[in-house]
Amino acid sequence: MTRIQFQPEDSETSPLVSVVVMAYQRTEYLKITIASIIGQTMGDFELIVADDSNSPEIARICSEFKDPRIRYIGNEKRLGMLLNAKSGMKLGRGKYIANIHDDDVLDARFLETMIRPMEQDKNVGLVFCDHKIMDADGVEDIPASEENTRMWGREGLSEGLITNRAEAFFNGVIPVPSARVFRAGSIDLDELYESVGIVYDWWMSFLHCRSAFECYYVPERLMSYRLHSGSETATENPSYGEAMVFILSYFLIHKSFPEMEDVIKKRLIETSFNGAKFRLLSGENRKARTSLIKAFRLTGSIRCIMAYLFTWLPSWLTSAVLNMLLFFRKNFGRSEKLRFLG
Repeated sequence: MTRIQFQPEDSETSPLVSVVVMAYQRTEYLKITIASIIGQTMGDFELIVADDSNSPEIARICSEFKDPRIRYIGNEKRLGMLLNAKSGMKLGRGKYIANIHDDDVLDARFLETMIRPMEQDKNVGLVFCDHKIMDADGVEDIPASEENTRMWGREGLSEGLITNRAEAFFNGVIPVPSARVFRAGSIDLDELYESVGIVYDWWMSFLHCRSAFECYYVPERLMSYRLHSGSETATENPSYGEAMVFILSYFLIHKSFPEMEDVIKKRLIETSFNGAKFRLLSGENRKARTSLIKAFRLTGSIRCIMAYLFTWLPSWLTSAVLNMLLFFRKNFGRSEKLRFLG
């Protein structure tokens, strides 16, 4: 690793909070993100910029702030989103950890407000808040912010401890990483397995919900989530489906949520089908077959068997038939005959 150390690692006084910003190539918003962290009303923190592109430009941006709380970490070999986040959080020396994306913006009261419940109650391990939606220019889209709050079940949710963590987890009440702060040691970072990939944030939510520590909600929009042309939409990434299949299969095998087993099976079937469609369209019939048979063994779904049999056709034929069926579905509506497509 290449390092620019503005703060000695052997400093006798550890910061109260370690803020980890994951960076990769994008520089257009990073300075704004860092400025929003430097401007916090609670100043007892270190800022670790974990740069997975080892970019001289990102290193320069960090040095320009001339703030002794900033530590730049440049990875000589790319780690990927998950391992970069994991590595950065493990470097943190604070009592609490925040994991911020390089294009999001924090309210000046973010850290002060988010650590208060944990300072007041040692049993609280995670604090999360609501957040705004803003455009590429940093202007809040108020209707989108309101819809986001409703869609993820935070409308009307009172401040305090989450009583039904399983329900909150599956309904997506716990938001993106930039809207969370957690107590160091409340979850085991070594359980951030590589197989969870780009869905590591949802997996971290699971680890928090499974933890012996409590989860606490602050009903303020203390973070702004930026939508722009470079935003990554996880569900459009093929590896998203593979990571989700791993996580959902894990839940069933380890009986993590026995009361939610039917919901998990349904999600696993849909996710496996979506992944199989992508594989079939790419001519990767064998990989589609493997995914579907695993899903069948865990769910017993007849739909999985129907799709599994379909994968034994020649790859050129499955791709052609699938494209034709998807065309008819798009233009003429869903048909029971097309149900096996998901």
